[in-house]
Amino acid sequence: MLAASLAWIYTAAHFLVSGVRQPLANFYGDFLASFPSWRLSVLLHRLDLYNGSLAEEWALNFGGGHPLWHYGPVEHLITLPLFAFSDLRSAYTAWLIANYAFLIGILALTFRVFDCGRSKWVWRSLAAIAVLNYGPLYEALTQRNIEIFELLLIFAAFELMLRGHETASGAVIGLAAMTKFLPLIFLPYFVVKRRFRTLASSMIAIVLIAIATQAVFGWRYSGIIVQLRHGGLVSSLLDQSLAGMITRLFVWTGSSLSSAMLISRGAIVFALVALCWLFLRARNCTAIEDLEWSTLIVAMVLLPPHNENYYFVLLLFPYLALLARELRPGAATHRARRWWLAISFILTGTVVPISVLSRMTEMNIFSTYLTLGIPFCGAAILATICVRAVLCECAAPHGSAA
Repeated sequence: MLAASLAWIYTAAHFLVSGVRQPLANFYGDFLASFPSWRLSVLLHRLDLYNGSLAEEWALNFGGGHPLWHYGPVEHLITLPLFAFSDLRSAYTAWLIANYAFLIGILALTFRVFDCGRSKWVWRSLAAIAVLNYGPLYEALTQRNIEIFELLLIFAAFELMLRGHETASGAVIGLAAMTKFLPLIFLPYFVVKRRFRTLASSMIAIVLIAIATQAVFGWRYSGIIVQLRHGGLVSSLLDQSLAGMITRLFVWTGSSLSSAMLISRGAIVFALVALCWLFLRARNCTAIEDLEWSTLIVAMVLLPPHNENYYFVLLLFPYLALLARELRPGAATHRARRWWLAISFILTGTVVPISVLSRMTEMNIFSTYLTLGIPFCGAAILATICVRAVLCECAAPHGSAA
């Protein structure tokens, strides 16, 4: 009981400092680079929110004379109510409150979709402590990144799938894919798993949103499309993708960056082919959807041409899925897996706020942490755990359908 009490005290303090005080003091980040969009500001007669904003700066930097809009169209749909606020700072504070609501939804769905076979209090406590001590969550909260909402949609789609509502599950995945495109990786998975109703509803949702987006924004003015046209590779310490790490290695060794781009693309294609092979092999395995979705989510975080450290908040799904499996009474003991899972969580999640470590050491710990690619290493370990778990479950006698 003492250990549990201390864990909750630390978690509460961590949340208050990193999840409340820090976000309230922040007025900069990727969300403000995408909201408000120029197009909606014009349509809603709220250019006062747009003029002089970070969103205006980002819209004009790469727009070739016409303002760009950034991220997926669903972000701009769900943030429409923010135009009702008198100024951008008030809207930004309101969006933080909305993100708290998304976080509560994520926790509620976590308690429902993952079953560890133990008492509700034990599972809910462990899950909440894990979530509320995960560093990328606080980075996403501080900047109000759309990935928190995207994670909520993925959890909702997973619960609908477990309940047999395949059409609704697919529609939610389609909604998530048009929030920030990463969940598009689910579409080939649905094909391999022969979930054609899920695929069809996903595609219908995507197509309808895409048509509406063309009418309102115009796809040629999408910042994502423009970035992909320019190759999609961005050199940044914040980039913890597979391509980013390959590029960083080439920079460290003084090698040609054109070779880095070629090898990065080859590595991404190889990883996607390997992923297809894995799911083809697991096609007839049953009751491993949590592991398959976990593997997909790790892949969609690591395999884009570029990512940001706050993308790693999406890894909460695989961490919680694996934790629930490891806690099940009577489950096979995987001591090595548990240790590697803990190591991976610490490497990607830090647990102790890096700002605290920086003050204690008087060093820029965050820069060193990113430069060394420590989050990438943690996620790569998690990817390995997920793949091995899928293969082990399929090899077990109960893993294949009759």
